[in-house]
Amino acid sequence: MNEPQNDVSTPCREYLDMATHWTLIDDLLGGTAAMRVAGSRWLPKEPREDPQAWQNRLDRSILYGAYADTVDDLCGRPFSRPVTVQWTRRGGPRRLEAMLQNVDGQGSSLTQFAREVFWTLLNRGVTHILVDFPRSPRAEGQRPTLAEENGLLPTFVHIRPEDLIGWRYVMMDRAPVLSMIRWTTTRQADEGRYGASQVDQIRVWTADRWEIHEPTDQGEYVSVDQGEHTFGGIPLVTIYVNRQGFMVGLPPMEPLAWMNLRHWQSYSDQANILRFARTALLFARGLTQEDLDKEIVLGPNRLFRTTSPNAEMRYVEHTGQAIAAGRQDVLDIEERMTVLGLEPLLSRPSGTQTATGQSIDEAKSQSTIQAWIRALEQGLERGMGMAARWTHETLPEDFGIDVFNDFGVSVRAASDIAALIQMRQAGELDRETFLREVKRRALLGEGTDIDEVIARLEAEGPPLGLERGFADDDESDDEGQDD
Repeated sequence: MNEPQNDVSTPCREYLDMATHWTLIDDLLGGTAAMRVAGSRWLPKEPREDPQAWQNRLDRSILYGAYADTVDDLCGRPFSRPVTVQWTRRGGPRRLEAMLQNVDGQGSSLTQFAREVFWTLLNRGVTHILVDFPRSPRAEGQRPTLAEENGLLPTFVHIRPEDLIGWRYVMMDRAPVLSMIRWTTTRQADEGRYGASQVDQIRVWTADRWEIHEPTDQGEYVSVDQGEHTFGGIPLVTIYVNRQGFMVGLPPMEPLAWMNLRHWQSYSDQANILRFARTALLFARGLTQEDLDKEIVLGPNRLFRTTSPNAEMRYVEHTGQAIAAGRQDVLDIEERMTVLGLEPLLSRPSGTQTATGQSIDEAKSQSTIQAWIRALEQGLERGMGMAARWTHETLPEDFGIDVFNDFGVSVRAASDIAALIQMRQAGELDRETFLREVKRRALLGEGTDIDEVIARLEAEGPPLGLERGFADDDESDDEGQDD
């Protein structure tokens, strides 16, 4: 029996458990192209379905990007204004202030970096920031001068959950403390005169050492660089918005992702049935065997002759009942996705309130997304504390990081929006009134121009298979038609 792989590149069990929740989300974020590449994983083949027929069905399927749009909207709201740092009136430590101008060493501001971290949190439920400190260019064993030390700045390294493949910890004072982490990354290597390639790496940190491993031509990882660090622990900040355990989180918007998958499949069925409904079938009866052996050519100025006195030919069309049912299913899913997308924005006041108090205090209640933003702020603040430790400086007592969170939708407003959606779907409310009422309830930004939105919607045309004409055609002429 082969020994199980257990080297520096082997993911830990917790990582593998989390990874099972990422595949659907990543495919949804990849849009129609990624969902089509996934093939039968998300669009199963029906029993005895011809492979080419299934491929045609897949090629006609288009993703309604509710999940990606919702995540983009939730991520955009907190960063519609820059992230601010609270120092004393005299400012913060000079090197830390300089660090915030290029927080990741790649030219990103704190706002840009925080947005990237928050986007990952929405899609993973957990993410990590390593607070690194660059090595001095002097030879190993030689201490850098004070001027050299002052020129070095800590950096934030965003380590996404899909990159952090393993960790170990020990219990200290009844709390887990990391003793080792492993994560994947790449470096660029020159290839030939002008080309470049990406070389996989696995980096390892312990409480006092770091290592870099790269694969050989045989695929085995070997250590190519290593050294010591002086932090005295592992400077890793883990941020959770849906914690399931130490270093473990699950995507908070996963229910919306599964609902979006259901829409992908239902929408595919709707497009498929429309293809058949739009193609009339030629029905014939009473033909002789001689007639059946003839090649029937259809088209204008064509005539089919038969000697049978009982012969009959006519076109058979779909009654449309299945189309209406499919249309309603698609709309019901879209409504449910709208509600799921609203849930993180709902303001939920705590305690018992009077009707008047509820109206006054709606803005003071906290929504789920505001709690997520606070977790992000605290994570960034812990990261700055580690940066100060690297540089032997002290953060001011009033130090803090503020991410904009003065937004949300009250429970009452969410209920109103759900009612508006139902009225719109029932045809009892025109599009312009619907959009203006939604904007009035703070679901759309203040800068949203409703007239421009309507113009763009009209330019796009109706969604495939959702034209009202197909749904409302409940009455059909039975003469000359068949189910």
